[in-house]
Amino acid sequence: MFQYFLNPWLLAGLVGIGLPLAAHLISRRRFDVVDWGAMQFLNPSRKTRRRMKLEELLLLLLRMGVIGLLALAASRPWIPGGWLHGYRSAGSRTVVLVIDGSNSMSRSDGVSSVHQQAVRRATEFLQTLQGGDTVAVVDARDQPLAIVESPLQDTAAVADQLKALPPPGGACAMLPALERAMAILGRSSALSREIVVFTDRQAGPWKTGDTAAWLRFDDLLKLPAVRPRIWVLDASTGLPEFGRNIAVGRLELSRELTVPGFPLRMRTVIRNESDRESVVPVRLLLDGQPLAGRTQSLRLPPHGETAVEFEYAMRESGTHVLSVEAETGEEAIRADDVSHAAVRSMPSLPVLVLNGRAAVSEEQRASFFVQTAFGAMEAGEPWVAATVRDADSATPSDLQKCAAVVCCGVSRVTPEFAAALEQFVRSGGGLLVSCDDQMTPAAFDACYKTAGMLTGLQLSRIRQIPPAAPDRVLAAPLSIQPGWLERFRSDPGRTFLKSDFQSWAVLNIIRNTIPQTGTSASAEDSRIAMAPAVLAQLTTGDPLLVEAQHGDGRILVLSSSLDRSGNDLASRADFVPFLHEAVFRIAAASSRRNVSAGESLIVSAVNPAPPSDLPEPANQTPSDIVPLADGTGQRQFEVTLPDGRVLQVPAAPVGAELRGVIRETSRPGILRAHLVASEQPQPAGDQPASTPPDAFVVNYDHSEDQFVPLVGDDRARLATNDRARFAESLAELQERMYGNETTTELWAILMFGFLGLLICELLLTRRVILRGYGAEALAAESSPAPGTAETLRA
Repeated sequence: MFQYFLNPWLLAGLVGIGLPLAAHLISRRRFDVVDWGAMQFLNPSRKTRRRMKLEELLLLLLRMGVIGLLALAASRPWIPGGWLHGYRSAGSRTVVLVIDGSNSMSRSDGVSSVHQQAVRRATEFLQTLQGGDTVAVVDARDQPLAIVESPLQDTAAVADQLKALPPPGGACAMLPALERAMAILGRSSALSREIVVFTDRQAGPWKTGDTAAWLRFDDLLKLPAVRPRIWVLDASTGLPEFGRNIAVGRLELSRELTVPGFPLRMRTVIRNESDRESVVPVRLLLDGQPLAGRTQSLRLPPHGETAVEFEYAMRESGTHVLSVEAETGEEAIRADDVSHAAVRSMPSLPVLVLNGRAAVSEEQRASFFVQTAFGAMEAGEPWVAATVRDADSATPSDLQKCAAVVCCGVSRVTPEFAAALEQFVRSGGGLLVSCDDQMTPAAFDACYKTAGMLTGLQLSRIRQIPPAAPDRVLAAPLSIQPGWLERFRSDPGRTFLKSDFQSWAVLNIIRNTIPQTGTSASAEDSRIAMAPAVLAQLTTGDPLLVEAQHGDGRILVLSSSLDRSGNDLASRADFVPFLHEAVFRIAAASSRRNVSAGESLIVSAVNPAPPSDLPEPANQTPSDIVPLADGTGQRQFEVTLPDGRVLQVPAAPVGAELRGVIRETSRPGILRAHLVASEQPQPAGDQPASTPPDAFVVNYDHSEDQFVPLVGDDRARLATNDRARFAESLAELQERMYGNETTTELWAILMFGFLGLLICELLLTRRVILRGYGAEALAAESSPAPGTAETLRA
């Protein structure tokens, strides 16, 4: 009981309650009462005496109450709860505010969006904190971004940061955002640690089905000495439910690198989040402008999706942005109605073709059909500018100006060229390897594996079918993977599927291998080493086409030849498009323009004055790109982010190029970059001060477009073991968060009661005196009734 008083020893003052009673009893014993007959006419009536006794009793109680309230107020009683002043923090608390920044937070009622309501409620929550409390802010998107990483006591500064948050867009990965908040709280020494999530209660960002990830998060919650509490507040309260939303999925390209006139295919899905079927026009845009005749009308089933494909050939070289847009009219969410992809169009693709088999006649060379396919243009500039060299005489200088290398039956190269080829691929170049009858396991290892490439691939032997074999060996249609090979498997009549294979190399995939250590191997290889992927198989089950990643480059290995020595593909109509698709596929590795949120981008431009003493770019990886201290390192790339901000990225010389790394890719959208002039004045006759803008696209996880409310089992999983506590309103959040530490002191109420009782006591005393013992009372009692005097005289 005494724990509810701050000064419990002052409760002894309650003894003073008996003082008015004692004074009353003493005053009654001070006078003797003498009966006098003449005074009987002056005594009050029985009714008046009864009233006077009640007033005296009430006056006694008021005086006792005045003393009691004064004693209680001095002891400062309190009760738990915030019913008088509201719920407030008691101090020594660190709070991390997590704001959901996904597409669904852009839903609006015409006045404000869910994201704006979340910011407003977060600002109101700051007002419940006390001095000594600190606050941090995390913007939860595909990649969480700590807006205020070091917790601040200045809530006004935190409120300014909240108001400056960019508009919502993309997806939200809630679990990484919570882990980022946990890392911030790990540096705090506060007694209370809270994570408050402002979201719209969509199930997608929480990934409740990933049980392993949430179990790891449970272990993370057990590490701190003070376990943080996670609160989830619904910021969409008051807004109507989703009625209809049309979303465009990620735009997939057949290749990111092309040439004018070479058809480019793109594919995406359109999703309908509504309870009824919808007919939606979908159109293709180039650099933001609609293309004539590139509109399709799709019929979308309720809560379903429909694929849409377009084909377009660029007319001009340069970097362009292709977009697929759904015309949805007025919708609550407009951010997911369009999807972008960046494409680089070159005048022609420089390719080095290595001939591995010398011959007297040109037709018998291993590179003859490849060279012929690349030069098969009726008019205009060829799509591929091929340079042919014999493998025995190839030098590292041949790799300087090419984007890809095609090895036609190459089974022997010099060690110097093998090392240069490995460096070329590791820095982003492409390599296409074909295996003919002359390829042996030892030759394959000497040319490619010894230098550090294709360490996850093993050539065991060359397999040939007997001349009188009853069954033909063809490419298995169902084994062809979607993507850039889609055109060769979609139509059963394609000649690629009808090609006969008489001999091929048996390739085996080696899983979980570590790259060879040597002069040409690096830590970068170990970091990104991945098992090769089989893109197509023969009907025998042997791999036909294998893709491998090496550093920043890409390698394709064809288990058969590129001439007619092992198959008749070279005489089929699909040989030319297949070869072009394969070359553009491997060359696009150095021109990656469409990435997921959080992945770095490399922007490059021609170096106006390449130093002659610098090493070739093959020896450098993106992590090695740093600006030099000389004048060439002063040039910069100016990058415009999707939210309109402009960044300056240092440009570092890498061979004949200037390269920069864009690491600010946390928000989806279109980025544009161009090389600007250095601070030093440029001599007359140099290149222009800036280059045409280059375009890049940052994509997000489109599973965010599937709006599923966080209810039922999904919510129960989050509430398990107090992972998260859900609150419907800010008042409920305050009550549950501060309920055990918020107290209400009653001394102010008691003092007001004391003053009120004191005033009542004064008024009642005056009433008693005037009406009970004063002249007015005596006159009222002694004055005869009308007619009494006349009666007495009579």
